[in-house]
Amino acid sequence: MPEESEQPEEQSEQAAEQAAAIAEASSPEQSGQSAEQAERSMRAAHRPSMAAAGPYGHPIHPMLVTIPIGAFVATLAFDIASVTIEGRAYGRPAVWLSLIGIVGGLVASLFGLVDYRRLTKGTRAHAVATRHMILMDVVLICFVVGFFVRRADSDYYLYGTPKIALALSVVGVGIMLIGGWLGGKLAYSYGSRVADESDQIKAHSLSAPSTD
Repeated sequence: MPEESEQPEEQSEQAAEQAAAIAEASSPEQSGQSAEQAERSMRAAHRPSMAAAGPYGHPIHPMLVTIPIGAFVATLAFDIASVTIEGRAYGRPAVWLSLIGIVGGLVASLFGLVDYRRLTKGTRAHAVATRHMILMDVVLICFVVGFFVRRADSDYYLYGTPKIALALSVVGVGIMLIGGWLGGKLAYSYGSRVADESDQIKAHSLSAPSTD
């Protein structure tokens, strides 16, 4: 009987120790430090690390990504047309559109890498940006391989886009939609490279002078 009565006491002591540890971990001082760290990380993500990345509030990377996105979507459209429409002369513009998308994507990725380095490792924004970068790199690989597949077939513009290249275009555009959604999350949900809210409020104020 004495042994049985000691077990609840030991369990209650352990529970008290765990509660104390949790309370210590979530102390106001540590919470304040965490909030300060998060704010520093957020403000760092707003600011360009170098002039080449674009001025504050005007990043270059989001402007450049419109080139590969448009080119890759157009490539897929011409690929589909080349295998469905009689005449099949749409394979030629598809191969050059894919090349435009590849070159544009490589340039855009360089500016994106500059912005990526501003994000603090271990944060959710950094994790989402990493996934975005990996997916968009896979998109580039799909279209690079597809480009060489097209060029290897000397009659690609007569008989339609090769099936392998068409499949790579479908996969590439599909992955690009996911990667683009993550990029939008970085900008519009996490505010990467956007202006601080204080500056945004000034722009929406009726009494604020125009400086643009």
